[in-house]
Amino acid sequence: MSFDENERQISRIHRLVKIVVGLTFVSFLVLVLYPILASRESSFTLAIDKLEQRDEKAKLIKPSYVDVDRNNNPVNISAESAYREENEHTDYYFTNLVAQMSLPTGDAIEILANQGSLNTGTQIMDLGGEITITSETGFLLRSTEATFLIGEKIAEGKNGVTGIAPFGQFSAETFNANVEEEIITLDGNVKISFDPNKPLNIFMGGNGSANEGSNN
Repeated sequence: MSFDENERQISRIHRLVKIVVGLTFVSFLVLVLYPILASRESSFTLAIDKLEQRDEKAKLIKPSYVDVDRNNNPVNISAESAYREENEHTDYYFTNLVAQMSLPTGDAIEILANQGSLNTGTQIMDLGGEITITSETGFLLRSTEATFLIGEKIAEGKNGVTGIAPFGQFSAETFNANVEEEIITLDGNVKISFDPNKPLNIFMGGNGSANEGSNN
């Protein structure tokens, strides 16, 4: 091989080395930068307050509300969806609501409702549809309309109620249930069935003697 041909081979090898190095560098940049660029393209920042016009009734999907009651016990409310009429309003309108909270004793309360509203300022819920209120103290109430005071743990309604209490079963047209104090006031076509296996001193008079009554 002549001297000139040898020089050409050496130059060709140098060019190939530079091309390989260049391709390697480009491949490295692609591997490093692609995930960053791809994530930037598929992400965005919501700046709702900067919009000139917006729908105040925009629906919230699977929202949750977390707070404490007047006794600093946790209050957790979630729903399938929710909205409010105006941005500054404290009333939220829910569908398929689930509320979980605790009594001062630590016993849990759970409230299920097909629909309802929550005022975050007053902590009052107005519930509708199929409503179920249960507590670890032994109460279960079912109704189609009720107002629940979160701070006081009081439920009241005027559209009928059926339920179970530690003393037995009951039904009425209107009710007021203080779940914390375990006091239920019923009115209108009241029916109560006492459980003889769970006797209570519900017929005790002021002098400590039992008044006449029936466990039927």
